[in-house]
Amino acid sequence: MSSRKRLTYVLHSIAIGGVEVALLSAVPALHKQYELTIIVLGKINAEIMSHLSEEEKQVFVPLDYPVPLYPIVLPKIVRTILQTRPDILVCSLWRSSLVGTLCKMADKNIKLYSFIHSTDFPHAFAKQFNKYAVRKADFVLVDSAATKKYVADHFKPKAEIKVVSFLTRSTPSVNKAIAPQTQDNVRFMFLGRINKVKNLPDAIELIKYLHQNNVKAHFDIYGRDDDGTATGLQQIISESDLNTYIQLKGEVTGSQKWEIFPNYHFYLQLSFNEGMAMSVTEAMQNGVVSVVSPVGEIVNYSTDMDSAVFIDVHNPAKKNADFAKVLNVIQNPALYSKLSSNCHANFASKKLYADSLIEQIETTYS
Repeated sequence: MSSRKRLTYVLHSIAIGGVEVALLSAVPALHKQYELTIIVLGKINAEIMSHLSEEEKQVFVPLDYPVPLYPIVLPKIVRTILQTRPDILVCSLWRSSLVGTLCKMADKNIKLYSFIHSTDFPHAFAKQFNKYAVRKADFVLVDSAATKKYVADHFKPKAEIKVVSFLTRSTPSVNKAIAPQTQDNVRFMFLGRINKVKNLPDAIELIKYLHQNNVKAHFDIYGRDDDGTATGLQQIISESDLNTYIQLKGEVTGSQKWEIFPNYHFYLQLSFNEGMAMSVTEAMQNGVVSVVSPVGEIVNYSTDMDSAVFIDVHNPAKKNADFAKVLNVIQNPALYSKLSSNCHANFASKKLYADSLIEQIETTYS
């Protein structure tokens, strides 16, 4: 019989998103370290699992039930999780938090790790079930110092809160980012879920501002339309007469995005709220200068006009002045190079998600 600890990890789906991509990056290491089971409470996108071995793919157990059926199917979900006889149960996102709390109530010997990834929740149920899990958990994992402070202040857990690195790949040893050579081809990108929180209308407004100031900026938007936001964005793009310059490119896999970053000068993400903001960190790892709102963890790993360009989306009176900073970086290659070098260097030699998660589990589990 194996002496390895049994780890069951529960999350909503296997799709293109920060939480899911981080977990997928860690599967080989987790599978080697533990008797691993991953319970998926939704759909599995097989394409983004193509890098895993057949043996690693076998750890995934789909339990895809519509949320309205949860009052009926919850006992089955909980029973299935308990049948994996977990020593360690990691629950990530709100439905997982609900079932994790119930599993802990059913078996006090399980070490429950509640994993919180954001300071913003899509609805009241999400916030409440995450709060329950945090208060029931033996340990709380978070994706950043900003999320740690939020959880400590608002959920007030008795358990210790541990920060897990969300870097999924090592920072490239060489920074290949190059400052824009001409104002006729300045390339911006966004990569993430397309929803209202990401505040893409303000990003489009920045591109419009640059065109008004004789910079022919291009903006490619990569990601899945979460809530119908894309239709409204397309209308804004058309009304701004920017159809030639702004394109919605659809989803890309984790490996594809690392090939995409070197094609761009700037990463543009003006979110109202964020946790770790993984795509921002990945862009910075590649030396791509990030134009971002200073929210969530972003303020802890970047500095305005030193390693990033901050746009204060919560202060409309500063908008033109903030937009002008972007124009200044475009017009000054030396300034661009300084920001690029600094953001690249900031992530050199940082721990990866898999190593950080295993370290936190091993140093807390007893």
